[in-house]
Amino acid sequence: MTTTQQFDLVLKNGHVVDPANNIDGRFDVGIKYGKIASVINNINLDMADDTIDVEGQIVMPGHIDTHAHVSSVFGNDTNRAYGHAMLVESGTTTALDLAGNPTLMAEGMLQRGAGLNVASLMGLVPHSTISEDDPRPSVVRDVINNTKKQGGIGVKLLGGYHPFTPEASSNVVKAANEQMAWVAFHVGTKDSGSDMTGLREVPDITDNGRLHVAHINSYTRGMVDEPHEEVREALTLIERMRSQWVTEAYLAQINGTNGLCDENGDVVYNVAQNCLKARGYPTTDKGIKASLLDGYGSALTARGGRVITVTGEEAVKIWESAATNASLSYPVNPPTSAFSLATAKYDDETFKVDAISTDGGSLPRNVAIQRTMALVAFGALTISEAVIKLSYSPSRMMGLLNKGQLSEGADADITVVNPRTGKATMSLVAGELIMLNRRVVGKGGTWLILEEGRKAAESKGLPYEIINLEESKMYENWN
Repeated sequence: MTTTQQFDLVLKNGHVVDPANNIDGRFDVGIKYGKIASVINNINLDMADDTIDVEGQIVMPGHIDTHAHVSSVFGNDTNRAYGHAMLVESGTTTALDLAGNPTLMAEGMLQRGAGLNVASLMGLVPHSTISEDDPRPSVVRDVINNTKKQGGIGVKLLGGYHPFTPEASSNVVKAANEQMAWVAFHVGTKDSGSDMTGLREVPDITDNGRLHVAHINSYTRGMVDEPHEEVREALTLIERMRSQWVTEAYLAQINGTNGLCDENGDVVYNVAQNCLKARGYPTTDKGIKASLLDGYGSALTARGGRVITVTGEEAVKIWESAATNASLSYPVNPPTSAFSLATAKYDDETFKVDAISTDGGSLPRNVAIQRTMALVAFGALTISEAVIKLSYSPSRMMGLLNKGQLSEGADADITVVNPRTGKATMSLVAGELIMLNRRVVGKGGTWLILEEGRKAAESKGLPYEIINLEESKMYENWN
């Protein structure tokens, strides 16, 4: 089959995988005005202003990362803006900046943007981004309203770092739902931890509302029961809350945390405490130092325009020079948990966990595509199922209905993957290359905002797109 249409760009001879249109085979993809114009067997080269031969490569809708970090509410973290480039290098085309600061995200996009589409949430930190330790409903409503005006699409509860009471946590969910803003939860309250005890609280906290429960794998590390038992319980809770929760999980073994200690030398944050407890270290500054010297823990530092992990004496120096308020990482995610959560399905063959994310960006664990392709090679997922988890389902989760598929008229956001290595080799956003051979070639980006954020986006001078959360899975059939 041929076409006489003139295209701006044609991707030739690729193995195109687009589950939304039941496409899985060798096709050409024609792009015009930043949109998909045609996916057919053969496009005449005379009909293409530009052509890229992608023979032997997988061509899929662009990866949408529903949990990444390109800005920060932690005052010491100056490395987050590097996350734009780090995500693009891994093949991501759209990201949800979970628990950052929309204004800082936009500034990072201007300074170090790499062509990504980014939506941003405000992380709720008492006496910083929100005025009260356990905020009253009126306070929460004002913060959410102001966040939308700043260009954010909602907020995130940081239960593993800045927990509220269950009642105050529930107030946040209700207030966000009332304003149809996005609301995500790194679980944990003042009554529970950032583990299975915290996840057990979330149905009651959600009540009759809607909620994004962040990185399900983080609560199945074996802190309360054996990891496989925690996975089973987590999946049972997800099934129970199927119509109310959206979820994601990541496949990296390392996590991200913060090594802050108080004046008594005790580790402040529950997540870091859990990392130390997992290997029998004391939850003190001495435990942090020992874990870094032993090579179990690592510190994050910027080098060559990217963030890397280091261990040993260098890690200790970074942590101490930040007065312990430094980003750290520990290998605490069991591979068996990640495998089970990535592949678990309902009887109707839909996936229980909506998406495969990275929880990366500025954290050097942007391996969603590579690890998902490893599951394909292993036989745990088909290639079409991999694309559903990486692209199509995340697009529906966020209400980005013109992404996650290659229908005519859809956004020409595309990720090209080497099937032998499982790594992305090329990415396009709106038909423009942003990554080639794992090197960033894109600049700037597109800010995904709600209508209330239009003035903020215009004041920054960034390209923007207004999204409608009524079209998201979180708010589908919402009354």
